[in-house]
Amino acid sequence: MSPSLRADGSIVVGYVADGRGYDALELACFFARGTASKIIIVMVLPESRFAREPGVTGASGQVGASALNQAQLKRWRDDALARVPKELTAEVEFRYGANDARGLLDAAEDHDASTIVVGAAAGRFLRSFSVGTTANTLLHSSPVPVALAPRDFRAPVGPVERITGIYGTRPGSEAVIGRTVQRAIERDIPLRLISLVQVDLIRPSEIREVSDEARDFGGRHLEAAAVGMLESGRAVIEIAEGRDFEDALAQVDWLDNEFAILGSSRLGGGRSVFLGSRAHRILRTLKVPVVIIPSDFKGPEYEEAPTRIIPVVG
Repeated sequence: MSPSLRADGSIVVGYVADGRGYDALELACFFARGTASKIIIVMVLPESRFAREPGVTGASGQVGASALNQAQLKRWRDDALARVPKELTAEVEFRYGANDARGLLDAAEDHDASTIVVGAAAGRFLRSFSVGTTANTLLHSSPVPVALAPRDFRAPVGPVERITGIYGTRPGSEAVIGRTVQRAIERDIPLRLISLVQVDLIRPSEIREVSDEARDFGGRHLEAAAVGMLESGRAVIEIAEGRDFEDALAQVDWLDNEFAILGSSRLGGGRSVFLGSRAHRILRTLKVPVVIIPSDFKGPEYEEAPTRIIPVVG
């Protein structure tokens, strides 16, 4: 599974028939609206609960459940599909797996997915997001971006209207900036970049230009596109100021039809995602869905794929 951007990659949803699963599916529908992306609703089942029969995908082939359990699976499948707007394309897939994260990673690879979406219920320390076991495992091992749906998320009417990339001065900012520019171009929507350089207390001479960051991510074509968007006003840069990340981002306004992009820590190694303490602190203040991208994620060079491609997902 190549870690580059995909114009029509499917969206894998980690789904269970509860609030967290509903939140994840709502977010997947929000991402897919206005695109041709297929939503793959994945339910990972423990082998101890369902006897093997044809019907459920597992590591050793097609596996399934008893007649009684097949009826339960059908109810889950029908309920999940009923939650997807009719204009979107979706399918339900049942898998056996050692754990939910492993099943979702396998599904993402099988379907060449561009994003894995999971729900995140509120916890004691995070207002909208609480990274549970499955999400935490994905954030340490996924080669593709992982999207977190806030608690009780409901997809707004209409497609995504703006994408906001949040970046600082640490290594990896080029991936956040470049991917935000790329996604905005592909969706033909405005973008916003929120800079945390003031919070990082970096000297002006050490701050790189946005165009340079975009070039490092996706080549000179993306650099030119970023410059054009900035000059036309389709892209804006906001400097978040405050005592710390929480204080700075608490003052930021958000649209209803918007999501944010964050980078992952390089401690994740290679192109896997790792949610470090910095990102955890940022999550405390955000009121919109978040897509966390793998460390060292790169966009395609212009010779490999044109920038203006539709449709895509977040």
